[in-house]
Amino acid sequence: MTYFLASALLLGSPNVFSQEDPQTTHRLDNFIKQSCTTNYNKITSESVLRILKHDVYHITQETKNIYGDKETETHEFIVVDNGREVQPFEKIQMNTPLPKLTNYIREDFILNQESAPHFQVLLDYIYPIAEWKPDKREFFFTNGKWYFLRDAYFRTKQGFEITVDPKGKITHICYKMKWDETESK
Repeated sequence: MTYFLASALLLGSPNVFSQEDPQTTHRLDNFIKQSCTTNYNKITSESVLRILKHDVYHITQETKNIYGDKETETHEFIVVDNGREVQPFEKIQMNTPLPKLTNYIREDFILNQESAPHFQVLLDYIYPIAEWKPDKREFFFTNGKWYFLRDAYFRTKQGFEITVDPKGKITHICYKMKWDETESK
């Protein structure tokens, strides 16, 4: 009898803790639909299409009228759809290797003086610079590496360091938070 009672409690307990009432679920879904809007915009820039092998989307999600507030809260995401799953690009922190981004680059893409402006545009789409920051963007090639600078503080710079093979194929991408003027130019 104890075994039967324990089995009945274990099998019945998920229903106690879960939301199974379809009417409540419908009301909650309606609340979310009235309060939130989500837009998916495929980025069709020539630079993105010629450098990356997957589609990139800009997602904007707005939440409004929660708790009677008249303000809208907006969240934006830049994601890549590899055909199997959607993922955000790697988050940049201190010194950050970016192996996923490196793997998203088309096999036939060559980074050189002609294609570098397109790579800068790609970076602007997938790692946009905050509007409040001054524009410190520049790019150059030195010592077998491309540098796409995004920000500067005093005498240090930060940005993307791209290693290429002798033919210009990208072999490694990382974000460096700091390097000295003498290191990069």
